[in-house]
Amino acid sequence: MRASRQIILFVIAMAALVAMAFFDRNPLVRQAETYAEDIATSSAVLYVSLRGVNAFLSAAQEIEVGGSLVVQGTAQPFKVLEPIDDTVERISDIVFYVMVVTGILSVALGPASAVGAALVGVALIVWLLEKRMGAGRRVTEITRSLGWYGAILGVAVPLAFVLASLFADAMTRDVWAENEALLEEITGSIAPVVVEEDARGWSVWEDAKEYSRLASALVDRADALIASYVTILSVFVFRILILPMMLLGGFVLVVRMWAKPRAA
Repeated sequence: MRASRQIILFVIAMAALVAMAFFDRNPLVRQAETYAEDIATSSAVLYVSLRGVNAFLSAAQEIEVGGSLVVQGTAQPFKVLEPIDDTVERISDIVFYVMVVTGILSVALGPASAVGAALVGVALIVWLLEKRMGAGRRVTEITRSLGWYGAILGVAVPLAFVLASLFADAMTRDVWAENEALLEEITGSIAPVVVEEDARGWSVWEDAKEYSRLASALVDRADALIASYVTILSVFVFRILILPMMLLGGFVLVVRMWAKPRAA
């Protein structure tokens, strides 16, 4: 019975080393990477949308309208857009960081799983050798801990993202669709408006009125615009960080429950 157990552990060790060598073909890792890539792509689309709104609001604030009834001069009536512009810019910065993090994850999951598989394989082989040579209990505990940590890194981490990909979409689909439609409704009318200037360098009233119409539409629905952007950003954070970390925490608790009795 003991010999058969050692054979099984040796086979597992060899399988772990093979998984290390061919980590780029591991279906579990590839699915986890695809999930991270999809979120990175979606966050990039949102980032471009945010920067487009930001550019429009910034340009609108610079529009100067001339007046000549009593006092000649210029005014910038769209400076009221500045608080909205600043908020959109801050949200876009956060989305950019989310995009970078997910991009890093999509690249790092494969090598991280390879390191974890290597730890599992080496730990099992060393543990088998220790049993034959009668190594001390302290060395055995260290080897076992390395094996468990390797299993977390090589299996639990990509599995957490795979499970998140299965559940996250169903959990956030309705919220995502609702807010995406609202954003499209609010920002869909924003288009580049060519601002012509007269001989004095003042914007003509026709273009100013067009900017005023579009800017007023954003001001009237600023609360809904910001709330939708924040909600979609929250969905991104939930899908790429919160849900995978919750699943990974569950795996760690299970590993600790398995490891404590064995180490006693």
